[in-house]
Amino acid sequence: NAEDKDKYMMVCHAPAQVTLAGHDGAQAEYMGVYELNGEVVHDGPLYIKAGLRVTSRGAEGYLFRNNNSRPDRLGKWMVTDREEGVYGNKGFFLSAEAAELPSKPGLVWQHTLLPWSVVCELVWHGGLVYFHDEPGITCT
Repeated sequence: NAEDKDKYMMVCHAPAQVTLAGHDGAQAEYMGVYELNGEVVHDGPLYIKAGLRVTSRGAEGYLFRNNNSRPDRLGKWMVTDREEGVYGNKGFFLSAEAAELPSKPGLVWQHTLLPWSVVCELVWHGGLVYFHDEPGITCT
């Protein structure tokens, strides 16, 4: 069908890998190379952090496109450390605007200082997680 063809084309035109760089704070371990895994999640290609071990929760680093329209996050890219974060739209890095690919030139990235447990609790109860611009972060 046409939808499957569009998803296939999206993955075919996505870069095989992207590099997230520029953060040296609490989640610095999530900077690095992310590899395309061939799946489409939330109308965007899914990337998995290279070199991280796979646990019972899945891989330990995901770069994905958000599909939550509240609060204006639809189409923005996120980084999370677990598979449940992908499907629940939970993460600690967020692109400041929607983009077809995370490597869009000039894309500004944001970061939350909240620990994962607080992010999950806020999202679970319908609360908002606030992010602040971190212009040093790039995805190429």
